[in-house]
Amino acid sequence: MGTRRAAAVAVAVTGILTAVAGCGLGDGDATDSAAKASPTAVAPFTKETVANEVGAAADASGLPAGDDSMAGMPAGEWQNCVAPWLADAPEADAADGFAATVERLRKLGWKITTSREDQDVTFRTLTKQGWKVYARHFAMEGFGDRQPVSFTAVKDGCALPEEVQGDFSDDPA
Repeated sequence: MGTRRAAAVAVAVTGILTAVAGCGLGDGDATDSAAKASPTAVAPFTKETVANEVGAAADASGLPAGDDSMAGMPAGEWQNCVAPWLADAPEADAADGFAATVERLRKLGWKITTSREDQDVTFRTLTKQGWKVYARHFAMEGFGDRQPVSFTAVKDGCALPEEVQGDFSDDPA
């Protein structure tokens, strides 16, 4: 009976040592047990990906549903590298919703590259993986009890028509 028990323990120990060595925890050759790079590719950061991140961040921040259409904009190929988002937020919630959306985008890896206030307009520009988001909050009078909030993503190198260049710029002029 002692022999059978010793044999069972030996089999169990051998199994454990084999598992440990296979996980790179044993004394095996370091090159054999080194972690290999994952062959999975990183998904492309597309217009749809950017639009989804911006829309989800705005939704989670309590802003009303935004308009992401290109209605009223000049036609052309440039529309393939721009993802707009615009909403008229209640005056009481607009500033906080804008700030919370910017913060959520930062948590998703977006970096603020410019930040300024010009009279009643707050400007933030965020960048990530070849895209810029031009974030704007308009707190000026004349909009009633609503305030426009926009987050427009533009891919680096996008050839914008002259009519919209000023809307998508870090330039305070």
